[in-house]
Order: sequence, then C-alpha cells, then structure tokens
Amino acid sequence: MNKKELQKERIALFRDAANFKHVDRIPHLGCVVTWKILDAGYTLSEAMTNFDVLEKSVRYFLDKYPVDAMLDIGIRNQFNVTEAFGTPGYYYYNDEVVGIHDHAYCTVDTLMDFLNDPDRYTWEKILPEKYGEDWKKKDLATWKKTFSEYMKYTKFVLKMASVTGKEYGLPSMAPNNPMKGSIQFAIEELEANLLGIKGLSLALRRNADQLETFVRGWDEQHIDPIIEEIKKSNGPSEKYCFDASIMMLAHNLLRPEQFERFYWPSLKKLLDAYADKKMNVRIFAEGSILRYADYFKDYPKGVLTFHIEKDDPFEFRQAFPNACIMGGMTTDMLYMSSPEECVDYTKKLCDELGKDGGFIFSENKMLSYKNDAKSENLLAVCEFLNSYKM
Repeated sequence: MNKKELQKERIALFRDAANFKHVDRIPHLGCVVTWKILDAGYTLSEAMTNFDVLEKSVRYFLDKYPVDAMLDIGIRNQFNVTEAFGTPGYYYYNDEVVGIHDHAYCTVDTLMDFLNDPDRYTWEKILPEKYGEDWKKKDLATWKKTFSEYMKYTKFVLKMASVTGKEYGLPSMAPNNPMKGSIQFAIEELEANLLGIKGLSLALRRNADQLETFVRGWDEQHIDPIIEEIKKSNGPSEKYCFDASIMMLAHNLLRPEQFERFYWPSLKKLLDAYADKKMNVRIFAEGSILRYADYFKDYPKGVLTFHIEKDDPFEFRQAFPNACIMGGMTTDMLYMSSPEECVDYTKKLCDELGKDGGFIFSENKMLSYKNDAKSENLLAVCEFLNSYKM
C-alpha cells in the first residue's frame, strides 16, 4: 500500500468510527505536542525557533510510534516570529515548558471598539499597550525581519503537511486553517485574549448585558459566515478525518444559565448546520463537558465526536450515547503505570466503547511535558492498537 492509499484508509477508519460503523481496528489520534521534542532528545529551547529540529522531532516520533494521525505536526508555535520582533510576548518557553500568561486586549468598555474596527483597535491600542515604549522603536528593518520569519514559518507549515502526508500517510484532521486552529466562538476569544480568564470571570457577573451584545456581534461576524458556507457545501469531505474542529474551554467558567446565554445559541446554530449536511465535528472538550449533556442529546449519531479530557469515558458513553468518544487514555496512566497496565486498559476501552463503532483512541491531554508519558508505555499502546482486531 502506498502512502496515498494509507492516508485514504486512515480517513475512512476515522470516519467509520465517528459514524458508529464497525471498524477492523480502533484508530489512534496521537494527541502529542511538545512531548515529542523532549522524547527525541532535544530541549524546547533548542526546538522552538529551529525548524530543522522540529522536523527531526516529528520524524523521530512517527518512525517510532505508529499513530494514525497527529494533533500537531510541529507547527503549533511560532516563536521565531515573535523573537524576530524583538520583544517578549504573552507566550514563553524554557527547556521543558511552553506557557502563556493570562492577558487582556480589551476592557469590557472597549469590546465594541474592537469589534467595530479590529484592525484600528489593534494598531492603536493593543500593540502600543503590549509593547510599551519599545513599540515606538520598531524600525523598518525589524518589520522586514519579522515578515521574513513569518514567511519561513508559513513555508514550514506547508512542508510539514507534505512530510506527514506524502511520506508517512497521515491524514489532515479537519479543513480549519492550521495557523488559526479551530473555529473560535466569542466566549472563547474573550477568555483566551480579549478579557482573559480573570477579566471574563468578573465580567460574567458584573457586565452580562455588555458581554451579550459583544457575543452576538462577534458570532454574527465570525460564525454566521461559516454556517452559510456549510449550507452551500456538498456535505462530508473525504479529504479529512472530520469536517470541522472546535475547541471548547470557556464552558468551564460558565454556570448552566451562562452557557445557555453566551455559548449555546451560536454553537447550536453551527452544529445544526453540520447535522443537516450529515457532517461530523470533532469537539475537543477541555475540562469537563458532562453537565451539558442534555444540550447535545438530540443530535443523531455521526455528527458529534467529543475528544474528552477530564470526563470518565464510560460515564460519558452513558450521558452521550449519540456521540463518538475520542480519548480515554490518561497522561497519569501513561506515566505512572506499566506497559502491561496501559495495554490492558487500552483493550478495555476498545472492547467496551468501540465494538459497535463510536470510539477513537487518543490521549486525554495534549502531551506536552516530559512526565506526560513514558516512551515504553506509549509505544506498547501504539503497537497494541495497530494489531488488535475488533
């Protein structure tokens, strides 16, 4: 089988599992980010701005661990761009850790200014405040260098898509722009950037009406056009494992009545559009999503695939019988248990959740730190999944 045929076979494997069809074996999404760099023997300091090291780390991982797809193909971080600009940003890294500082681009009172003219607000407010006095010192040479690094990063994204696809037969997960990631709802953008975790938490209690006005405006600009494109589409695309990717994190900050008000209206409209076209959406539900099960209960099988983090997969199956489960393997087990224990639990997941389809194996978190997994444990799991017939 050539790599193109392997890629096609893997896409069919993911799609069949997501549609509750019987599969010969359970597909494995490697939810691996910076762990693969450390496993390959590099520090993050050596890798984050070195595309050669990033590529070697990806190749080392794929040569060693036979996964069917990867969450990150080495393109997740763009520190070469920010470092060319010459000023530390909100993201940071050292030899073993990549992190982000909680930050806020706006106040509640300036949210509509950002929404009405984001380009102007960015140049007049965000960038000067972010960089302080150093902002005024950015000369033409600095801008040219930064743009040059951004173009190098863009070329690297395209190269790694080719390497993982043509040389290793890995499929692409969803047609979202890889440099932007998943579909971003207003409440997620508020938590991640515009107000930050602290700012959003306070605004939910003090400024609910202002938040709702912004949320409706943002989703009209960013979500409604996606819905219109879905309506014009021909349905599922066989080029990808899923038809869309959504990351949910902000729901962990919300009470049920806040979820109903700020998140669900636009999320429902989007999911309804995908359901009408019989398309499947992968939702990475960070934290816990179980308490919102009733919102998703009416969707038919084949629409929702939930990549779960903290929720128990067996409890999740009871609460979400209509949703495909992705995940199941915890980082605690991958690091603290033996290879035999990891394989036994993997078999239990496959047998109890995947015998009639509806299960895709993955790790519950983005493997990022050296203690997220032991190499021998992950290798044993990968080899088992490749050989175990359902």
